[in-house]
Amino acid sequence: LGLALTAVLAVGVSALARKTNPERKCGVCLSMDQVPVDFIMKNKEFYPPNIQSERVCSRYNAAANLFQRQLAYIKSPECALHRRFSPRAMENGFGATMMSLVKPVEQAMTYGYCLDKPAQFKMWSSKRCGGWECFFSQIGQSNTTTNANIVKPKKSMDMAHQVAATSFLSERVDDKEECIAWWEVQYDTDDDQNAPLQENCAVLFSHALLGEAVLPPAFQDKGLFFTVSQITKGLYELAPKVQARIQEKKRRIGWPDNSPIIGLHVRLGDACIKSEHSVGEHGRHCNNLKDFMPYVRKMSKLYAIKNIYLATDSGGVLNDTLKYPQYNWIYDKSTRRGGILDKKSIEYSLSHGLIDGYDEGLGVIDDVYLLADSDALVGKFTSNIDRVAYQLMTGISNCYKPYFSMDSTWCFDHGLKSGRSDYGAFWC
Repeated sequence: LGLALTAVLAVGVSALARKTNPERKCGVCLSMDQVPVDFIMKNKEFYPPNIQSERVCSRYNAAANLFQRQLAYIKSPECALHRRFSPRAMENGFGATMMSLVKPVEQAMTYGYCLDKPAQFKMWSSKRCGGWECFFSQIGQSNTTTNANIVKPKKSMDMAHQVAATSFLSERVDDKEECIAWWEVQYDTDDDQNAPLQENCAVLFSHALLGEAVLPPAFQDKGLFFTVSQITKGLYELAPKVQARIQEKKRRIGWPDNSPIIGLHVRLGDACIKSEHSVGEHGRHCNNLKDFMPYVRKMSKLYAIKNIYLATDSGGVLNDTLKYPQYNWIYDKSTRRGGILDKKSIEYSLSHGLIDGYDEGLGVIDDVYLLADSDALVGKFTSNIDRVAYQLMTGISNCYKPYFSMDSTWCFDHGLKSGRSDYGAFWC
């Protein structure tokens, strides 16, 4: 066990983490131990002191290192726990699709299940590529039939329990096993016969309702945001070809290697279709670039940052950047903007074949991972994209970078409308 397990646990966990570069000038990134647990759930903005000692690209964190070792093990082909399952992504927008797998992973890490490749991502497919591996690194065993009630152990029960004890995973009698069956088929029930099961499993892993008890036992004192950010980092390692694509994109758009950058997300497009995205449903208003600029100016002034990476689905927003020539605007001119998504939601457009799901998914990943690779974030935490980006930003660096959310604090409670913004409740 010793050498085999050590080899598995030693696998690197961040495909996007910056390589050591002594000339790299990073922004401020405050140690996790310097701020209260889950402070991000109470604060829409965070401006740590701009002092030289806090300007780092990343930090070592023992708890984060342990978390990644545990997660790397349960999603590896060598996982020897006596139960395994393949969670199914609940497909909506790409950010929401990613977040639909967090609660299943919480259960796997808490109760001791091996993970196999998540099912679905059909909406984000095309004739050129379809499925999880189009975007992310391989997980678990390939070609595995995964039903938690019938899967036999790969190795002896003694071996499985030894692994569980070694990696601080708990195999408990009261392990909410009924939810494994749900995670393997989860979908938007629309009040059909499985609606009670969907709601029950969402509640059983709801931090908003049940507190730290829903978190993996070794990390309950670290809070919800720590857990979700570490899952986002470790679960969503990019496939090599996607990682290479992003590195090439950074070169093409002029990403700065020796100075910090602000990540700014301005979403209009289908998010502003009133019939599809009412304030009452999503808890947010649509805002143009000018609405974000006071907070960009503040971030720029506090941290002496002039580079801004702009992620937007609007050509009009690109034109508006001309009004602010004092900044170095960085964006991809070749990205598809406008068109059908000014009239129809992303879900409708994908399900009716109006846009290419694979291309659209790659575009979202580009934006999310470049926002995460920035040194500060300005956006809205009512947006799944912005929440995922800051989760990745924190998970990759193991420290807290400056952020500003225009409308809400950070939250996570997939399947329940637990978010509270300035404009009302929303799904988070």
